[in-house]
Amino acid sequence: MRTRATPVRPPIDLAWTALLLAVALAARTIASPLPAPPHHPLPQGVQDEPPALHRDYDVQSYDLALDIDPDRKTLAGRVDVSIKPARSDLNRVVLDLVANLVCDGVSRGEEQLDYRHDGDSLVIYLPSALHLERTDTLRVLYHGTPLPHGVFGAGFMWRSRDTGIPGDPSDDTPVVATVVEPWSAHSWWPCRDDPSDKALVSLDVTVPAPLRVIANGTLLRDEPAPGGKRRFVWREAYPIATYLVSVAITEYASWSEECLPPGGAPVRLDFHAFAEDSVKAAFDLAPTCAMLEMMTDIAGSWPFPGEKYAQAEIKWIGAMEHQTATSISQFMLTGDRANETLVIHELAHQWYGDSLTPRTWPDIWLNEGFARYCEGLWLERTYGEDAYRDFMHRIGPVRHPDMFAGEGILSAPDPVLPNLLIYDKGAWVLHLLRLRMGDEAFFGFLRDYAQDPALALGGTNEAAMTAHAEQAAGSSLAAFFAPLLDTDAVPVIQAEASVREGRLTLSQLQDPPFELPVPVRLFGPGGSEDRTLLLDARTRTFDLSGFGPLDSLQVDPDTLTLMIRSPAPARTLDIRGPAPNPAPAAVFEIFLKETSYVTADIYDIKGRLIERMVLGSLNPTGAADTPTALPHRLRWPVPGQRPPAAGVYWLRVQAGRAHAVRRFTLVH
Repeated sequence: MRTRATPVRPPIDLAWTALLLAVALAARTIASPLPAPPHHPLPQGVQDEPPALHRDYDVQSYDLALDIDPDRKTLAGRVDVSIKPARSDLNRVVLDLVANLVCDGVSRGEEQLDYRHDGDSLVIYLPSALHLERTDTLRVLYHGTPLPHGVFGAGFMWRSRDTGIPGDPSDDTPVVATVVEPWSAHSWWPCRDDPSDKALVSLDVTVPAPLRVIANGTLLRDEPAPGGKRRFVWREAYPIATYLVSVAITEYASWSEECLPPGGAPVRLDFHAFAEDSVKAAFDLAPTCAMLEMMTDIAGSWPFPGEKYAQAEIKWIGAMEHQTATSISQFMLTGDRANETLVIHELAHQWYGDSLTPRTWPDIWLNEGFARYCEGLWLERTYGEDAYRDFMHRIGPVRHPDMFAGEGILSAPDPVLPNLLIYDKGAWVLHLLRLRMGDEAFFGFLRDYAQDPALALGGTNEAAMTAHAEQAAGSSLAAFFAPLLDTDAVPVIQAEASVREGRLTLSQLQDPPFELPVPVRLFGPGGSEDRTLLLDARTRTFDLSGFGPLDSLQVDPDTLTLMIRSPAPARTLDIRGPAPNPAPAAVFEIFLKETSYVTADIYDIKGRLIERMVLGSLNPTGAADTPTALPHRLRWPVPGQRPPAAGVYWLRVQAGRAHAVRRFTLVH
C-alpha cells in the first residue's frame, strides 16, 4: 500500500507523506430489495461471551451479492458465509459488522436464526452446536450507508470524478471504491475481519449502467439487470484476506495486453482509467509487463495462475494492492512516470502481501518492507547500481537521519499504519540481509519464500520468513535479525586500521550488539577492491593481508550499512518519557539537534489519528544525555482539554525529516 506522495522522477523514490482523508457523508438507509427473513432480536439482558469466540471457526468462503446505489449512497447486501467450526461445542458465531449498517436477518438454510448486533459485532446464535469439521453456511442480509472508516478515513468510499472541466459530461460520474487496510472490511460487509483467516470470495455486484465493476479474480458475468442496471459477477479462486477484497466502480476507459514472462505462463494485464486520464495512465503503466517479468524472475511464477492483474483508477490519496486488482489514485497518474516505483511496489505485493499474507498485523513489515525493497531492485535493474544506492540513501539516512533510532520496533510497529518504519527499515533489513548472505543465496531466499505453498494458504510471519532465510544461508540468522527487528538501536562503530600490517579492528559501542555486514573498500598499487566484513562480536580484528600491499581503506564508503561512526553524534530528534506511565496525562521531553519544525500526532490503539498538534519551529535543546540540555515539554491531553478515554495511545513526533514514536497508557 502506498499513500499520496510528492512525485519525483525515477530513479528517485516516492517520499511518503502521511495524509488522512475524512469525508463526512450523510447516513441514509433503504429497505433491502433482497428477500429478508424475520428479525429475531434477543432480550437486552443476554450477555455475549468474550471475543475469543471470533477465533473458534474458520471461514471457507464468502459469497457476496450487492446492489449499490451511488446516487443515494446506499447498498443492500446478502452474504453467504461458509464456516468450519474449530471446536465441537460452537453454538454461536461472531462476525464483524459496523454498527451503522443494519442487519436485516440471519438464516441457515430455511431456518431463521437469532442474532444481536452490538457495536461492531454481529453475534449469531445457533439452536444447536455446529458439527466439528463439517462446513455450514450462514446467510446474512443487511443494508445501509457505509461511512468513512479506518486510519485513512477510507473504507467504502462514495466519490465523483470532479474533472473541473466546464461542460465535461463525466464531471459528476460516480466513483465508488474500497480501501480497507488494515481492518475496515467490516465497514461494508459482514465478515471475520482477520488477516489470518483467508477464504475464497465471489462478488455479485449490481450497479446503474453504464458504470462498471472491477474486482478480484475472474469476471464470470457482465450482463444487463432490471431497472437500467448492470450486473457483474467476479470470483477469486485463490484464498484472499478480507482487507484485500475490493470493488472499483465508475465508467472506465479500459485496455489489456498479454504479458508472457520468460519461462512462465501468460498473464493478462488489464488497465482501467478515467477517460480524461487514459493517455497519462497508458504511459505511466506501460512498464507493467517488464515489472512482472522482473518479479517472476525474483519471486517465481505469478501467484494467481489463470487470473488477470488489473490496475484501476480511483479517487483517493494513494494506491492499494488488492489481490489481482490494484487500486491506484488519480493523483498518481501524471503522464511522466514520476510515480514509477509505486507501480512496481503494488505489483510486488501480489507475491509479498497478497499471496504471502501476514497472520497478524504486527508482521505488516513483511508486506511493506519487501514491496519497498522491490522498488529498489527495479531501479537497480533498470537504471543501474547508482540508482539503487541513491534509493537506499533516500529511504535510509536522507529520510531517517538517525537511521531509524527512536522510531519504534519493527516487529511491533506503533501504530501499524501509517508508519514509515515498516516500509523503509523493512527494506533496509532486506538490503543488509543481501550483504550478509551474498546475492546467490539472497535471491534464492526471495524466490523460495514467495513460492512456499503452505505460507500462501495459511499465512506468514517472521518465524516463517527467517526459517526460509536461514535455509538459504545455511546457518542461523538469529543474531542478525534480533536487534534489527526487536530493538530500535543503531550500531555505533569504532574503526582502527593498521594499513602497514593489513589489519582493521571494528568495535561496537552500542547495546545490544549486532551481527552487522560492513562494506570496506581497499586501495593498493593495483587499484581498489570492495569487500564485506561480518562484524559478529563486540570487537573483531580482520586480516586484510591477502589483498596485497595496502595503501588505504574506507569503511562503508557508500553509506550502505546500518551504522553510525563513533563518536556518535547527538540524535536529530530524541524523546524521553512519559514518566510515570501509565498516568492520567502523558508528559514528554523533546530534544532537538537543530532548529526544526515540529508536529506531534496522537493515535489510539486502532491506529486512528486522535489529535494533531503543530508545535511550530523549535530551537535546539542539546543532547538528552548532557546536563545542560533544555528540552521542550509536551503534555497530552493539554490542561483544560476534555480527558480522552483511558487506554493505550501512541505519540508520533516529526521534526524535519526525523521521526520518533512512543507508546503510552492513560488511566483515570
